[in-house]
Amino acid sequence: MARLRLPWTELTHQWVSHFHVDHALELPALLFAFKYGRGEHPAPRGPLTLVGPRGLGQLVDDLMAAFRTDLMEQDFELRVDELDPGGSLELGGRATLRVAKTPHTSESLALRVDADGRAFGYTGDTAPSDELAQFFRDVDVLLAECSFMEDTRGTRHLRADDTAHLAAAARARHLVAVHAYFDPEAAHLATRLARTFPGPITVATDGTTLDF
Repeated sequence: MARLRLPWTELTHQWVSHFHVDHALELPALLFAFKYGRGEHPAPRGPLTLVGPRGLGQLVDDLMAAFRTDLMEQDFELRVDELDPGGSLELGGRATLRVAKTPHTSESLALRVDADGRAFGYTGDTAPSDELAQFFRDVDVLLAECSFMEDTRGTRHLRADDTAHLAAAARARHLVAVHAYFDPEAAHLATRLARTFPGPITVATDGTTLDF
């Protein structure tokens, strides 16, 4: 975030969809930056809330124990907010975050944020799910995992065709594909997704920005 010149010290909420290493292990680095790397930036004006499934607080405690430090001790308020499937959280500014269970791990959740008549959805990690298509109905942007072109290992992830089907079934207005375990350009991922999803498609890379 600092490299991309984003105002990271103004962060108010950090989402954690589930507890796999590629989705949760940067929490200590984030908290370390807030404690020691703000430079001249003042402390956040409000609390920083870590939001995720049940067990997030225990995960944070375990990470602090593993690194033998307590980065939860900051000079501003730091909260952990655990949500159950179907739960919601008011984010301020008339924005509401809601969550739904995904078939990936025992705790994994997808999120949807609605504000002022616009909606954003993020799948987190998930296997195909008709329930998620309902959860994401009519979102303006769907940020969706697209882990494989073809999954030969039988993992609980989305293949390209699954991702496109989910976006089409949800009637998403814009599909943003992330979380690829392959080279999306070499695989012509956008062309493959467009076979099923008729709307705008972005294959995200680090630093991708969207206005909607």
